[in-house]
Amino acid sequence: MVSGSLFEPSVWINRSGSAVTCPIDDTHDARGVDACEELDRKSAALDTWGVTSRQAIVLGLGFVVGALLPSTSGCVEPNPDHCYNAGGDSYCKDQYGDAKPYCSDNSCVTPTVDGCMEEEPTGCWYCNGKDEDECSEVAGDGDGDPTGDGDGEPTGDGDGEATGDGDGDGDTGPMCMGSDECSVEMPLCDDGTCVACGDATTVSCGDEYPATPVCDAGGACVECTTDDVSACPAETPACQANVCVPCTEHSQCPGSACNMSTGACMPLNSVWWVDNSAMEPGDGSEQSPFTSIALGMAQIGAGNGTLIVAEGMQDYTSSISVNPGQTVAVIGDGGATIDFGGQVVLVNNGAVAFLSGLKIIGGSTGVSVMGGDVWLDQMVVVDNPGSGSLVVTGGTVVARNSLIGGLPNTGAGILLNQGTFSAIYTTIATGFDAPAIQCLSGGAGSIVRNSIVVSRLATPEILGCENAEVTGSALEMSLGENQALGDMSTSWFVSFNSGDFHLNPNMFPQAIETAATWTLADPGVDIDGDPRPTMEGAADFAGADRL
Repeated sequence: MVSGSLFEPSVWINRSGSAVTCPIDDTHDARGVDACEELDRKSAALDTWGVTSRQAIVLGLGFVVGALLPSTSGCVEPNPDHCYNAGGDSYCKDQYGDAKPYCSDNSCVTPTVDGCMEEEPTGCWYCNGKDEDECSEVAGDGDGDPTGDGDGEPTGDGDGEATGDGDGDGDTGPMCMGSDECSVEMPLCDDGTCVACGDATTVSCGDEYPATPVCDAGGACVECTTDDVSACPAETPACQANVCVPCTEHSQCPGSACNMSTGACMPLNSVWWVDNSAMEPGDGSEQSPFTSIALGMAQIGAGNGTLIVAEGMQDYTSSISVNPGQTVAVIGDGGATIDFGGQVVLVNNGAVAFLSGLKIIGGSTGVSVMGGDVWLDQMVVVDNPGSGSLVVTGGTVVARNSLIGGLPNTGAGILLNQGTFSAIYTTIATGFDAPAIQCLSGGAGSIVRNSIVVSRLATPEILGCENAEVTGSALEMSLGENQALGDMSTSWFVSFNSGDFHLNPNMFPQAIETAATWTLADPGVDIDGDPRPTMEGAADFAGADRL
């Protein structure tokens, strides 16, 4: 050892202009040019000292002797252009950015002009931060080769495989003292080794990362997955890209429904089941459901709640009225049909309603919105021979993945008096007596997107809606960049006269298949649950049905 001391290195330049590295010890100091003569007298041999460390490294005597080779370069002085004397890594980062962000002392790596390197130096830095007794005399593991596998061979990890991390333990992850030292891909420190969360046996994501307690399939710790939203709070109960987000679909709220106005799930303690094929009397539980929608609505009373309505043995014949201050979800389970002669669903001013999976027929109006807010998902609202299948007189309506319209001698599919509507991935079709969509006030703020809009009427299928936004849709007429299909044929649909506007395979215009553009805000399935492309910007079928 040299005086048995620990020292820090300094990069110098000799009189011939070559950079060398010397330790600052009892024979070399940092006095620069003024020390030249004294250095020459003491030992020119130390001018080319070559092995150092950013942290103190105790050098073996044999290694020192090999390093102290004679030099004829003469006196040395600090080289101000070398990164070691100009700020280290920060100097390289300032000079080259990410191209060469690391500073080397030129003793363990191929020298560069100013010491700046593309990759972080290894080898001499191996013992950095470790106690003296953990390190060998030279960089590496003490077996005489420059790698950390402990097998005396220049490559490998000690287990006979072509993998490893160079720390001498034959594992697949770096050594660690705590999980904060591990990477995103291998986030957990399990018995001293960083591992993927699925491989950990003594620690979990929940133990180490309260904000990201779920282990995903790739081995990272995340907020949530589509299969595990247990850590998501009530206000953001769904999961998208491993992040908790507000719900946008009822399927994201098992056992109740999504309150799409807030993004939270409807309360589980106010859910009632209805099945007209059940035995009477029922108590509204899943095991003993009510036999009519009216009984379920009476149970909700003036409060908020969810009705889950089974298909039953026959059509339901009661209406649904949602009153001011109420938030009500009516979810069809299996395609329940409501056939009622008056206004089938009435949503009053100040009320909020979510309707999904139901078929509404036979009413003077299918759904009438009198100032409330309504969401229709995977609905069939057809053959309502009054003023229209969906009539909006104030308020807002969002229809997604729905079939809306009517047979001959019926009103408009959507009639907008006041308020706004959004028809997204919806098929709207009508007979000879009315347009598919009619706006009596210009339709400002209303949207038709990724939809099919057709009518057997000779006049335009969208009438009086010059201020509405229509995009990505398939229409008979030519309008902007929407697909123009020409005159509609009833053969495009499975059974137009019965109100079944599912596409008839091989009979509809192929332009429908690519008219729509899917976005992250759109539903992930169609009216029948068939998957949509779920890739931002992907071309997709317009309308509710994508076969």
